[in-house]
Amino acid sequence: MERSPQPDKGDGEGPGSGGDANARRRELVRWAGLSTEVVASVGVSVYLGVKADKWLKLSFPILSWALPLLVIVVLLISLIRAGSNKKNGK
Repeated sequence: MERSPQPDKGDGEGPGSGGDANARRRELVRWAGLSTEVVASVGVSVYLGVKADKWLKLSFPILSWALPLLVIVVLLISLIRAGSNKKNGK
């Protein structure tokens, strides 16, 4: 009895399997998620900074500037680590 070949599941093995397209799609979704995280985090930090400045009745909007700047620095470090992990094969 001969076994029939398994149908292609797109796992990236063999020619014409579509694995390259799936890998690109996964990368796109991964980076889209990271960019959404950046935009949302900066937006929330600006909102919280403005609210904190009003609550503390500060004449100069220091928290409106400092919180987003801090968030951007932390997110840049996170993005650099995420990118370097991909290059190392992790």
